[in-house]
Amino acid sequence: MTRLALLAFAVCVIGCDADPRAPRTRRIATGAEPVGIGVEGTAREVAPPPTLSELVEGGHHWRITTAHGPVHVWIPKGYKPKRAETIVYVHGFYVHVDDAWQTYKLETQFAGSAINAMFIACEAPASGAEPVSWGNLADLLDAVEHGIDQPLPRRRIVVMGHSGAWRTLLGWLDEPEIDTVVLVDAAYGEIEEYKKWVLASDKHRLIDVGDDTREWTDKLHADLPDSYVLEDFPSLEDGIPREANRARIVYIKSHLGHFPLVTNGTALPMILRTLRARRLVKEPLADLLSSD
Repeated sequence: MTRLALLAFAVCVIGCDADPRAPRTRRIATGAEPVGIGVEGTAREVAPPPTLSELVEGGHHWRITTAHGPVHVWIPKGYKPKRAETIVYVHGFYVHVDDAWQTYKLETQFAGSAINAMFIACEAPASGAEPVSWGNLADLLDAVEHGIDQPLPRRRIVVMGHSGAWRTLLGWLDEPEIDTVVLVDAAYGEIEEYKKWVLASDKHRLIDVGDDTREWTDKLHADLPDSYVLEDFPSLEDGIPREANRARIVYIKSHLGHFPLVTNGTALPMILRTLRARRLVKEPLADLLSSD
């Protein structure tokens, strides 16, 4: 057999039995490392949401000394000034602002709302015998801006007061920069002033919680038929309904008690969640407040 015939015979022996329809495979040199498909790191790892402690510890706190008493300013972890609200909290009787900050754990309660806001807690009367500390909201905001040496947020200004804070809040109602008034069992009489304020502009928003003040809050909202009314303060698990967040006038009838509204650690964050503010944490409030 010639050399050419031998070569043709060898090729036939090697390849003639193969199915011509079979797919071709790549030859891998003997001794090479096996090729595997790596899955590690291909999926994006989602960071767990921050805990309440992390929101507090990652925030920033200032205590400013002014001629009108101390002022506490706090911003949460993740604060973004361009999209933030300014929330001014005024304490009630039987306490001054330094005591309220510590005793009521306001820093933690503000953090618990998980909203993008600058929180300001100012001095206010601890009794009917003491004068109002800040007769002008604009003066307070100027003092804060100067004291922390950075501009305030340029979005909505919300004023929020508990109990005897009504003495301070009533004096601020004629200030045009106020967007929302939040009364935490603070509507002791003078309800015509709140009615006049909220009806003066479709942009004004009123959130009212009545407990000890039900004698006055019931009368106020009877004259405000557009009020979204909750017959009791919701549980933490249920939360405040979304419809309340959308309503311009909200009335919550509470049976929690006058002081628990600001001391039980859950009511205040729940009320703050009605402010339509951008949320820094999307977790349900019940999960966040129980995260530590």
